[in-house]
Amino acid sequence: MGKTTTVINLATALTTLHKKKVLVIDLDPQGNATTGLGLSNLDDSKTIYDLLNGNCDIGETIKDTKIDNLKLISSNVDLSGLEVETASENRRAFLLKDKIENFIHSSNNDFSYILIDCPPSLSLLTVMSLVIAKSIIVPLQAEFF
Repeated sequence: MGKTTTVINLATALTTLHKKKVLVIDLDPQGNATTGLGLSNLDDSKTIYDLLNGNCDIGETIKDTKIDNLKLISSNVDLSGLEVETASENRRAFLLKDKIENFIHSSNNDFSYILIDCPPSLSLLTVMSLVIAKSIIVPLQAEFF
């Protein structure tokens, strides 16, 4: 609860208040970070799914948003099939890391922060984000006790 809202608001604050360049990776097949940042989750051109299945490289997936210095790698429902499609791959938990690690350490990366919006379950997609993450934020619902 609150993962997408936290990612969108944190990314927006970092860009507008602190003048940082931020990349948001929408790793949720629902695509709520995509729609929350003003893009369509029905658009199937060069999404995170295309990057992870090898149909394009990371540079082709990065899209502009309406917020200066805030870029997005969008998602859509196609991503929900990735877990089944990669069932036989032994390094599937490292797919995201393998695809973007070279970019992160290259001169093409001018982002101060890369934020990953995860799905609401501990699935392969969440594990992939944990493999590459340097830090994590876990929003929790505050309840009595």
